[in-house]
Amino acid sequence: MVCFGQQLSKTELDTCRTYTSIEVARKQPKEVYILDLTKTKLTHFPEEILEMTNLHILKLGKNKIIQVPDSISKLVHLIHLDLSRNGLTEFPLGITQLYQLERLILSENQIERIPFDIGNLKNLVYLDMWSNELSYFPDSMRELTQLKEFDLRVIQLSKAEKAQVVALLPNTKIHFSQSCNCSP
Repeated sequence: MVCFGQQLSKTELDTCRTYTSIEVARKQPKEVYILDLTKTKLTHFPEEILEMTNLHILKLGKNKIIQVPDSISKLVHLIHLDLSRNGLTEFPLGITQLYQLERLILSENQIERIPFDIGNLKNLVYLDMWSNELSYFPDSMRELTQLKEFDLRVIQLSKAEKAQVVALLPNTKIHFSQSCNCSP
């Protein structure tokens, strides 16, 4: 099925073509609703993606991307973003302007802080930060009232840090790893 229009329902999205090549997708950027460039050896964020203004699902996992431009905020229809298993050391700030975003997967990077502006993501339902270097959780996370699931496994957090996250997100299922009683 050829997909038309701007914001698609989940049922309509299920019938859209999934593009798996940036070369093919860039030929018809307005017709790209789903782009899956997982495990394609990308070393940088392809700027051509920003021309795909109807994009709803973007999968860039298992690459070597170290930075995402703030201009990702141009992808206003994005509801699912996967940047897992890359080389990100900072949470890409442009993501905090993706107000339609429902699923954000940033697992297996080296991100240390979640930015204050995360509170902008009012539609976020699922946040996966599994296996990062997180040590800071902003108070603005309490604005994520739709968040149902937050994955923080494989992150060493103290009991106090875990309690802080639970207090910020009392209605969210949070996955923690077991605390380590490791001593040097």
